[in-house]
Amino acid sequence: MIEEIRKLIESSSSFLLSTIDRNGFPNTIVVSKPIARLDFYTLKFYVDGDGGTVKNIKQDSKGNVCCYNEAEHQSLLLKGVFSIHPIDGYTVIEDRLNDYQKLLDHKNPVIVSFDVYTAKVHQNGVTDFEQIEDNL
Repeated sequence: MIEEIRKLIESSSSFLLSTIDRNGFPNTIVVSKPIARLDFYTLKFYVDGDGGTVKNIKQDSKGNVCCYNEAEHQSLLLKGVFSIHPIDGYTVIEDRLNDYQKLLDHKNPVIVSFDVYTAKVHQNGVTDFEQIEDNL
């Protein structure tokens, strides 16, 4: 299952980041693929530091990341915790941004890091679950 997770992350161009808002409801945004990653255990995303996602993470770091491959009928749901990092700690950030991310021109961009605890993969009509921290 680990290899399927890696392939799905690599092949996906859009990711859903879900956090919990101050009223306890899910808040989901669509972002481009991670600008950096440590295999699939840690994913780093470029987001607006003034947006609702960052505000939610400051209140509750738990959340999930989802990606999919529509053509192959595959999806991946990762559960874990988010953390926020200033962009100035990443010297090569400009080289890693895609055209759309550059166009966003966030006034206060940050890196949101996501550490994976569990993974659920759906493919070929079957759903598999993996407890990730046991593999670290």
